[in-house]
Amino acid sequence: MAIVKKGEKEFRAYARLISVLGDQLISDKWVGVIELVKNSYDADAEEVFVRFKNFENPTKENPPTIEIEDDGHGMTIDTVLDVWMKPATPNKLNKKKVEDTRSTKKGRVMQGDKGVGRFAVYKLGNYVELYTKTTDSDEVKLTLDFEEYASDEFVESDHKDKFLDQIKNEWEVNDVPLQINNEKGQGTKLIIKATKDTWKERDLNKLKKAFFRMTPPKLPGMGEVKMDFDVLLYWEGKKQLISEKGFDEILGLAPFYYEGAVNKEGIIDFKYTHNKKIVEDKFDLFSYTKKLSEYQIWNLKFFRENFLELKEDDLALKPENLTVTHRPDFGEFIFFFYAFDWKNPTEGLKRNEKSFLKENSVFLFRDNVRVFPYGEKGNDWLLLSKYRAEDRAGYYFSYNDLLGFVFISQADNPKLRDSADREGLMNIEGSYDDFVAILQASLKIMKDNVDIDKAKKKLRQEKAYKSYTRKFEKAFESLKKKLLTYDDKELIDKSQSLFEATNGLVQKVREELKITQELAGTGMAVEKATHDTMSLLKRLRENVNGFVSRLSKKEITEKELKEFFLELEEGLEFIYQELQVLQPLFRVARKVTKDVSIEDVARRVAKYFKKDLNGEISVNFEVDEDVVVRTNTGLILQVLLNLMDNAIYWLKQSPTKDKEIKIKIDGKNHQIIFSDSGIGIDKDIQEVIFSEFYSKKEEGRGLGLYIVKELLDRIDAEIEIVQSEKRKILKGANFLIQFKEEK
Repeated sequence: MAIVKKGEKEFRAYARLISVLGDQLISDKWVGVIELVKNSYDADAEEVFVRFKNFENPTKENPPTIEIEDDGHGMTIDTVLDVWMKPATPNKLNKKKVEDTRSTKKGRVMQGDKGVGRFAVYKLGNYVELYTKTTDSDEVKLTLDFEEYASDEFVESDHKDKFLDQIKNEWEVNDVPLQINNEKGQGTKLIIKATKDTWKERDLNKLKKAFFRMTPPKLPGMGEVKMDFDVLLYWEGKKQLISEKGFDEILGLAPFYYEGAVNKEGIIDFKYTHNKKIVEDKFDLFSYTKKLSEYQIWNLKFFRENFLELKEDDLALKPENLTVTHRPDFGEFIFFFYAFDWKNPTEGLKRNEKSFLKENSVFLFRDNVRVFPYGEKGNDWLLLSKYRAEDRAGYYFSYNDLLGFVFISQADNPKLRDSADREGLMNIEGSYDDFVAILQASLKIMKDNVDIDKAKKKLRQEKAYKSYTRKFEKAFESLKKKLLTYDDKELIDKSQSLFEATNGLVQKVREELKITQELAGTGMAVEKATHDTMSLLKRLRENVNGFVSRLSKKEITEKELKEFFLELEEGLEFIYQELQVLQPLFRVARKVTKDVSIEDVARRVAKYFKKDLNGEISVNFEVDEDVVVRTNTGLILQVLLNLMDNAIYWLKQSPTKDKEIKIKIDGKNHQIIFSDSGIGIDKDIQEVIFSEFYSKKEEGRGLGLYIVKELLDRIDAEIEIVQSEKRKILKGANFLIQFKEEK
């Protein structure tokens, strides 16, 4: 086979490429103005004037016009022709690669580097006059008529598309400045006519917010960002006030505050504050330590998808079954987050404050200049809304509850670069995905701390409610005593009827609550027993089917027959024992009061969980003397079932190798200590661990320990967490149950 033709050909762009760069890459008119103002920032301008003229009463002689003028360093004719007029020029990019030219003379880190931001002018209008001047050069005027660049869909049908190099743009140099007349004698001015969009005065509100938020608000630990760049906005000659009340005030109302830094290795150093409480810590987000298990960062869907994978043949999503596939690839960043509690009326957020929160979320700044559109309403860049729907909503904040400020830099985060449309960051080699996943992991730490503090507040309110009940009872007795001083029989009779009805209602509610608690505990036990029994029955049925098939073929030996019946007998015994454990939990059995041996019930529970222990967790007893309690067996059984289930769950989450549960029964002191060798109970949650609906389990209901405490209250027994290291039996969670002394 021979080559019949060969040659070389250069790209030759059609003139409509300008419309693609300007009109189609820039999403809307506001972004177009912001991009041009950013160019003024890169030019070391101290002031930028944005003027909207003739939009209210336009005429042919005075058409709608947008002017953007700055007092930056300006450009010479050589720069205009050799840099500005060449799309995608690497001029800024090359400067960023050299440390000495990475920043401007004022020390600003240049924002642009793609050489296309200037074509935002095309988003705003079709006719542009550019005036620019340096301090030691004459003023340059460049005229651009973008109608000539448009494709034929915008012009008459006989129009022929031109190539980019066929369009000649007029320029001139004037020794007397026509437009650049400021005190510095330098700067750049764009006059944009034949505007593409209508502008109303109300449209400026979005621009005002954007200009005001180009730099971050004052944040603790950062100090105030020095402002040497002002944007002055005018509408029909009237100056517009660019300011926004809200950030300083709203941040001061946030009950939860969280700041920190994550380095390129995934080490997080943070401080969490709520009221006077401060939690400070530093640890590796990728190490399966106590802290990681506590916050369950590994369980975040996005974190797993980006950094972890299950070991071969392991189906259970647990820390010990996961391996790190790679570390993050983006560089160091810092963050400041403020969380609110909308559902709590005591927070006292006013309507305008709630509206402010709805309009703002988590902002991103690079070298102290905002990256758009992060922080805009509806921009789910942290995927919080997405994963609240797909994963577990409780793991993630709602945007309405969160205000945040994240800071990156070009030096530390070179792969987090602007996309070509200036709307967000590129995902270079997955660095953006890594960045978002690590931010989510960082927020999980705050979310868990916030949940703990909310639960504590709820508990304190519950205590206040019980105190209120006692006040009601006191008032009840006081009223009754006062009524007895009256000789009005009708009043006394009606009051007595009210008292009886009230007491009856209270008693009815208490009885219904008691039944509900019993049913909830029984339901959890039945759920486990049903799961285990169905699994066994399924296996037995498969074995029986296989046995019958082989029996019909006369392939069964006497030894195999004995083994089959032995397995069947063991299976039936297991089912019998499961039902034996459940029987005392039913309401009929609970009515039988007798002397209950704590040791007997504890050993029965250990046997009941034999399958869950799976030979990996040992259960040991230390019995000085048995504790005997006058109650029903179901109550003690339910208490120990919940404690055992809890211990087994957390031991399976623990990275420790020697997993043990130990039950110490002390008859002399009428108490038992139920302990395990797991990760223990963090001090922050000890106050709320017996509250209803509070759980740190992945699929927890938050009822187990609450029901345990309620059941023990009925027999005047108490349960508490052993905090003293000397009194602990094992290093993990230790629960002390103190029974009253039987007479």
